[in-house]
Amino acid sequence: MNRVAHLLILPLVLATYIGAFMIQERLFRGVVMELRPVPSSRFLQATAGYFKQLAAEVIFVQSGVFLGGIDQAKAKPVEYAPTLTHNYRQVTALYPEFQDPYYYTQAYLADVGPEYTRAANEILANGRKAHPESFIFPFFQGYNHFSYLDEPLEAAAIFREVSLQPKAPPMFAHLAVILSAEGGMLEASIISLMVLIKSTEDEAVKQHYQEEVAMFKSALAVQKAVNAFQVARIRTPATLDELVPEFLPALPTFGQAFELTWKPPVVGLKRPSRK
Repeated sequence: MNRVAHLLILPLVLATYIGAFMIQERLFRGVVMELRPVPSSRFLQATAGYFKQLAAEVIFVQSGVFLGGIDQAKAKPVEYAPTLTHNYRQVTALYPEFQDPYYYTQAYLADVGPEYTRAANEILANGRKAHPESFIFPFFQGYNHFSYLDEPLEAAAIFREVSLQPKAPPMFAHLAVILSAEGGMLEASIISLMVLIKSTEDEAVKQHYQEEVAMFKSALAVQKAVNAFQVARIRTPATLDELVPEFLPALPTFGQAFELTWKPPVVGLKRPSRK
């Protein structure tokens, strides 16, 4: 009897869900879009019971209708970002297995400003816990640290952690190396590259890593020259050009592969910007 009752209830729930969506979409046409904060996930969990998945999906659909209805040319993301952040936090806490909100979080929140970039990474952390086998969510987190927050070492730490998973693509270990070098951890990057050289059988990849080792060592020589300059002059150089020729014959160049960075007192290497 219970099974029959469940079979009868399911179509009713689906019909209600679809009807609510259609009514909401119709009401939103031709009016100013407004996004309202939803109750906390704890309240929703307590009231939704077994229907928490449905509740999370309804909230997500509401945000999707809102985002699809706003005028992208006139919209100011910073105005709706607080409510969107709140709602996505509740959705992912209520039903963390639901993957779509994480992609929307990355698309609509990560680049709004540092506050929302960090909020996006917190929301993405729910995705990592719910989907530990996925490499997309930690990639988003690392990208946000590197691209939006200028925190290459934090990005490197995430990529290094992911690289230790059995099925992790090799790119994560290499990204960790590159971003560590940008953050000034040149010696650690060299050691990590040496490990990568030993772990691959691909001769072309080995040669590429060996070339990077040589470049990292050249950058490390610049850092050592900076250290010598500081001891001799009791200050840091204003620019790396001050090292030449007394402390370094010439600054190394790296073609299209890397360029030196100088964030006193740390020398780093980064990929050159592509215009």
